[in-house]
Amino acid sequence: MIEVFVPCKDFEESLRFYEFIGFNLSNVVSGDTKTCNATYPNQGSIILQDFYVKDWAENTMMTLNVEDLDAFINTVKSYQSDHASSGVRFNGPSDFGWGTQIHLIDPSGVLWHVFQKQKTQP
Repeated sequence: MIEVFVPCKDFEESLRFYEFIGFNLSNVVSGDTKTCNATYPNQGSIILQDFYVKDWAENTMMTLNVEDLDAFINTVKSYQSDHASSGVRFNGPSDFGWGTQIHLIDPSGVLWHVFQKQKTQP
């Protein structure tokens, strides 16, 4: 398994955001740099890191395949309404032929390509 470290401008805000959108958080480690494993069911995991460099964060792109993109969008909208100053935003959805996708910016400026693949007919 490959895991990537994801920068967090505000570690606590990032923890709230990722948990709210469906990641399971575990193994929060404190020290010089706090970290937390964040696992999305059946997709894999990332390591949230209490370390932030603007250029690094704003040039990080991740992908996430979700079962129901409309439900995911509603979850993001709910988070936005409760955390208006978080900086979380998205555009789309857009259909790319192979599936539908949104571009989601997390509280630190990390870009997520969140998509739902089209189901193939038997």
